[in-house]
Amino acid sequence: MMITSLEPWVPPGRKLAMKYFLLLICLPAFLLAEIVSYGEDPFVLGMSIDAYALGNIKALPMASPSPGSNVAYLTPRDQKLGFQHTEGFGGVYQTDVLSGNKDNWSLVLFRGGVSGIPDTRDALLDYGTDGVAGTADSDGTEDNGELDPGERLSINSISYFSTQQFLAELGYSHMLNPKLAVHGTARLLYHDLYSESAFGVGFHGGMLYQPFEKMRLGIEVTDMLSTTLFWSSGLTEVYVPQVFLGADYYLSFKNIPFVIHPIIQAEVSLTGKQAGLNKESWGYATGLEIGFQNQLFIQLGRNALDQFQVGARIRTKYIDLHYGTGFSELTTVAGQTHRVGVALNIGEFDLF
Repeated sequence: MMITSLEPWVPPGRKLAMKYFLLLICLPAFLLAEIVSYGEDPFVLGMSIDAYALGNIKALPMASPSPGSNVAYLTPRDQKLGFQHTEGFGGVYQTDVLSGNKDNWSLVLFRGGVSGIPDTRDALLDYGTDGVAGTADSDGTEDNGELDPGERLSINSISYFSTQQFLAELGYSHMLNPKLAVHGTARLLYHDLYSESAFGVGFHGGMLYQPFEKMRLGIEVTDMLSTTLFWSSGLTEVYVPQVFLGADYYLSFKNIPFVIHPIIQAEVSLTGKQAGLNKESWGYATGLEIGFQNQLFIQLGRNALDQFQVGARIRTKYIDLHYGTGFSELTTVAGQTHRVGVALNIGEFDLF
């Protein structure tokens, strides 16, 4: 059913809530003008494969809940339980993501890390360039703490360690009327970098608006009021807010069994210093999904870093299969990143 005005659908109490929500979105731009983030969101490789393959989409909800992305909805969602695995940069960095949704709620659990990192700090046989212990090398290379020609490492003295990152993200969606929904997401973060660790909290929020049946408009504000990591070393790391604005459209045909689904997203940094780190204060991403008989979906995307990404999804009654990969300049050096995932349509099993 189409409506020509939102006024009849928004009670006064909800109008007031909307005003506070908009204030919360805009407030970081004024409070955090001098804060600089030390890095980018480390959980990008944890986003849903659909969002990744279509250009790192955060402004619009995807088939599965995605870390840091819009999880609002306007029509009843299928209950899903998903798992995805990523072999990043030739398998060096690996991630596992468990996600699910039921009614108004969504949950994402993320684990990423690098295993088997060699620690050679205590393995140097610092015998000098002559390679013999207990001799005073004329060039002063013995016991100088550096790996000089003729020196080697003791294999038995090399130890190994791992680094890990964890994320738990809980989201809630609320419909204000048949065309407008808002959502909020709370996240807990934990980083373990061998000798140092960090704990953090953060919040995201967004809206989803559907002006007519086949078009959606979305906004997502990540790291509202900043996401802060408190390191055991005493360092405080801050991720400042960003705004993602997106639109998509579903174009179908009467006698052709496929649907064309284009997506565009604008990304805006709320602080000048963060924009300086990223070289740009804004960027954009584009994506195109082609669906065949609502069973096979081919996905193409270009993210804001001008990287090309592709993916595919096979949909059946009980299970969805996902695959995605990217083609950044880093892959030519570090190796390709492959992402695979599976989602169970648990609503079809009548478990609850």
